[in-house]
Amino acid sequence: DTNAIKNELQMLGTRVRERYTPDCTHLMTPYQQGRDYEGAVRDGKIIVSYAWLEDCLTARRVVPHTDKVLYAPIKNEQGVPGLESCVISIAGYKGPIRNDIRELIEAAGAAFNQNFTKKTTHLICYRAESEIYAKALLFKLEGQQLEIVNHQWIEDCVKNWRRMPEESDTYRKLGVEVDFEERLEAEKKLRLDVEAQLEEEERSRRNLQELLEAEEKSRQEMQQQLVEEEHARVSLRGQLEGEGRNREALQQEFTRSRGDIDSLQGLLQQSEASRAKLETALADSEAERRKLALQITDLQRQQTTLQSQFARSRQDLLTQLEARLNSIEGLRADLDNEQKSHSDITNRLEDEKRAHRETKDNLFAAEKREKALQDSLAAEGREKAALVKQLDAERKSRLHILSDFESERKQREHLIKQLEAEQKLRQSLQKAVATKEELRLKAEEEIERLNQDIQEMMDEIDRLKTFEPPDKEDGSKVQVKLFLDEEIRFLEVDPDVSYEELVIAVGKVFIESYVIKFEDEERHHVTVKTSDDLMIAIRQNQKTEAAYMKLILEKAGEKKRGFFGRKKKIGGDQPDGAGMFRKKKGGDDDDD
Repeated sequence: DTNAIKNELQMLGTRVRERYTPDCTHLMTPYQQGRDYEGAVRDGKIIVSYAWLEDCLTARRVVPHTDKVLYAPIKNEQGVPGLESCVISIAGYKGPIRNDIRELIEAAGAAFNQNFTKKTTHLICYRAESEIYAKALLFKLEGQQLEIVNHQWIEDCVKNWRRMPEESDTYRKLGVEVDFEERLEAEKKLRLDVEAQLEEEERSRRNLQELLEAEEKSRQEMQQQLVEEEHARVSLRGQLEGEGRNREALQQEFTRSRGDIDSLQGLLQQSEASRAKLETALADSEAERRKLALQITDLQRQQTTLQSQFARSRQDLLTQLEARLNSIEGLRADLDNEQKSHSDITNRLEDEKRAHRETKDNLFAAEKREKALQDSLAAEGREKAALVKQLDAERKSRLHILSDFESERKQREHLIKQLEAEQKLRQSLQKAVATKEELRLKAEEEIERLNQDIQEMMDEIDRLKTFEPPDKEDGSKVQVKLFLDEEIRFLEVDPDVSYEELVIAVGKVFIESYVIKFEDEERHHVTVKTSDDLMIAIRQNQKTEAAYMKLILEKAGEKKRGFFGRKKKIGGDQPDGAGMFRKKKGGDDDDD
């Protein structure tokens, strides 16, 4: 009742309201109707039934309200339209699942039949290897209106609140197939999640590896940079020492070049004085030439000789003068170059001093950076060790996940093999049922033909009776005493019995006294009573690939009526279904 439900809810630590209010998180109601239900639907609240509370109390935790169809309230108490005439039985389901299916059947308004009988209209079956499943197939062969479905059919009927078509392939599967497909989907989803997680871990591992490689590379570059700076510092120190020596040599060379310049300046002054003298001599010679030009007519030969001599001497003097001028220009150019090189050397000395100071500053800063880099390298080493430990833990976790996935894969393969075996058994049963149906039809045709023959024989007997003597008894029998190994059996035959009918009568007595059994590879004896049993024994023998199939005749513990247990009655009025294959009248469903 309501008070008991309140107490159970309070045991879970919840607060209970008499009516629905917007601050409620859940609404518990048996039916999808009423003002409280409409308000909860409008506000988007979670609506559950009492079954949800029972499972929460059993699990001692709050279970998700979407796990079962039974957790949702039903439409009304009248039941699902179209299921009020259904009588449903359950086969193969056990424990809480069977109770849940039974509650769904009762909630849908159908009748639940604990024992499977001919009144059952629907069978919710889990496996094909149960006896109830084989019995249901036989009932269907006999023409009974029976549907074999799985638990998903009743769940969808309650969920959609209408009778779902039983001929759908989704509902024709067995319950174990549906559960196996759901497990396969769950395993597939889990495998995808695990693969995504492994890929994410692999990406993070690669990123960490790349980060470690980049840090290692940067550390090596920094070490290389420190080594290069050390080499540069050593080379700069050597250059400074060499430049000091060069500066002393340059100072000595400058002193020598200064003396050379002074000597060159003296030579230049001497050349200037000689040039002035030469210019004076040229002026005098020109005056003398003018004087001689006046005497040229008289002294032509002498003048020619003097002119040639003068030209030669002049040319020599000009050549010497030009050489002296060129040497003076070269000395001036050398002096300018020496002055420029002196200024360049001075500038270089200043630049070297500045570079020396900058090198000292750089060396000080490099030492600081080296110390900071050493600290950072030590921290990176510690971080790298931590990352290596983390990677080892992730690798072990990944190996554990892979081993779990491998075991799940093996379990799935085992389930697939089991399902294939069940499917093969189901197909074999279907084939056996189809074969039995064909045999039944052929037997009915044979019965019909034999009945017609018997009717014709009875008509012929009636026609011949008019020619028999009046004192002869109709239907007189011949008593036969049949000696078996350890017992004696009695039977009676017609006086005009044929050999085939005698063999049938003797076989009837024999088959009632003995039982045919099949011995499997484990030496278990399985009784063969029907054609289906014989087909199963043949399949098992084919699987073992034995050279022969072993059949054993054993004494029956008690008399059992077999196929030949019906007595053939010929003569007199012919009842319905007369003859050896006469159908039995009366009896309940179990005898059939």
